[in-house]
Amino acid sequence: MAETIDTQRIYFRNLDILRFIAAYMIVLLHCFFGWQVKFGDPGFLASSLSPSQMDRFELIMHNFSFGVDVFFIISGFLLTYLLLNEREKNGKVDVMKFYIRRAFRIWPLYFFMILLAPLLVYFFNEQSPSYALHFTFLGNFDLIANGPKSVATNHLWSICIEEHFYLFCPLLIGLIPLRKLPQILLMIILACIVFRGYFLASTADYGMSYYVHTLSRIDILALGALFGYLFYYRKITFNHSLPIRFVIYSTFILLFLNVNYVDSGNFLIDTMKKYLYVLPCAYWMGNFLFNPTAVFPMHKPNILLQFGKASYGIYMFNPVVIFLLIQLFAKYNWQNYFMFLAVVHVSLAAVTYLSYKYLELPFLALKEKYAVIKSGDPLKNKLTEKETEIEQPIVLVQQETITVNTGNNTPIP
Repeated sequence: MAETIDTQRIYFRNLDILRFIAAYMIVLLHCFFGWQVKFGDPGFLASSLSPSQMDRFELIMHNFSFGVDVFFIISGFLLTYLLLNEREKNGKVDVMKFYIRRAFRIWPLYFFMILLAPLLVYFFNEQSPSYALHFTFLGNFDLIANGPKSVATNHLWSICIEEHFYLFCPLLIGLIPLRKLPQILLMIILACIVFRGYFLASTADYGMSYYVHTLSRIDILALGALFGYLFYYRKITFNHSLPIRFVIYSTFILLFLNVNYVDSGNFLIDTMKKYLYVLPCAYWMGNFLFNPTAVFPMHKPNILLQFGKASYGIYMFNPVVIFLLIQLFAKYNWQNYFMFLAVVHVSLAAVTYLSYKYLELPFLALKEKYAVIKSGDPLKNKLTEKETEIEQPIVLVQQETITVNTGNNTPIP
């Protein structure tokens, strides 16, 4: 049984809120297009929007797929920050314990979804995915080669890409000179740009390859890692004036409302467009997390934090819940989209709660035993007085120490 080296806990509280927002974007995406495929446009939209307005609405719904990249940014940032802290305190990174922690966090729900797939394949006449590829976290390549199969596994491509990143991330931080880490992360990002350009020139079915290939998407995890490095060493700050922040936020909103995030067309769009979304969004996330003068500060516990703790379950279960409810609504010819949304929310909340309590928490408790640097909110409901006194200053330190000079420290373009 492993013990932690320190009783202090690093906890970026509002990360849980960002996780929930990312997961909820995916829920709304799946709800809308799942309904549209089965029943057509929701009636209230078809009757109130012109064709051009409907196209714009669909574009916005497509852009909710950006929630996956929000998850990638968060994962790259947090894991890099924690591993840097571990190396600073211990002089090394315990790579094996890192892999064990990731396994306890990711694998239970991941393999549960794979085991669920044969049931859906049997009862709903779906096609069988390549279980061998999914069991070895290569399911994204199954999607590239054979297309979508089961609703239980189609969305697992993003988990596969995260697992690929987890394989080498602790090795980089644990073994290389840390001053070289930014250059290596930038090289990974550049390699992904080149790879997308290569696919554009050489692959007929470019869309699926572009969307789910590891070398097309892992750059966002590397960008999140770069963000974690820069913030850990105080080379990036979030104390700019509101007008500057407003310009950056407005840029992101205008892009989100007018430019299809996943659309492809030419070399420049396919290789570089995503960064026009990702960089303003990462800056916005940084202000939400670390700027004491953030426009929408959330310093107190709230329901979004609780949902954020279960965001992994929300992401994993929502396609299956939505699919099953669409089958139910089709069977009884219920075509009320608002009722459908209400039932999805209630059902998904119930499934996610049960999953978090009975499937995830036991493994999270095991994960804690292998924590070299404690992170996140404690699992038990009530902290001891000693732990409360230790943890809260850590949270405040992370929020207060970001107001450093911007001097010569410029954000990575």
